[in-house]
Amino acid sequence: LTRGFGLPRLLPDMMMGAANSSGGSSTATAPGGSAAALVLSKGTFQDADRFHRGSGEATIYRGPDGSHLLRLENFQVTNGPDLHVILTPSPAPESQDDVHQPGYHELDSLKGNVGNQNYEIPTHADVSALSSVVIYCAPFHVVFAVAPLKTAG
Repeated sequence: LTRGFGLPRLLPDMMMGAANSSGGSSTATAPGGSAAALVLSKGTFQDADRFHRGSGEATIYRGPDGSHLLRLENFQVTNGPDLHVILTPSPAPESQDDVHQPGYHELDSLKGNVGNQNYEIPTHADVSALSSVVIYCAPFHVVFAVAPLKTAG
């Protein structure tokens, strides 16, 4: 990311199952001890069905400059073709229509099916209206895992 508050440096991607060094606090701290990011919402991934399985935590952070980042930690999902990370207003999406409700945001292709990873949230996204993080298979229109989000605090 090229934005000013440096969340990727503070919360680096740790792919392929590397250990999570997060202390579990509600803020990430910048060098020098100043608060750099606030936790807005958080959720735990759940399996979509017996075959499409997911686990780990999804957290939305707001940086001091107002930008937002989605962080997946201790993340694991069943591997599949062309998986994408989507934020949606639907609290429990099960279908393509549920996922693609007005106000959804496709963040990017999934970086890997195991490990910590970061996704920039578009500046125009209303994060307060987003209810879940979805791992979604684009070619087959299948939900692999869902993390319902709850407001932090």
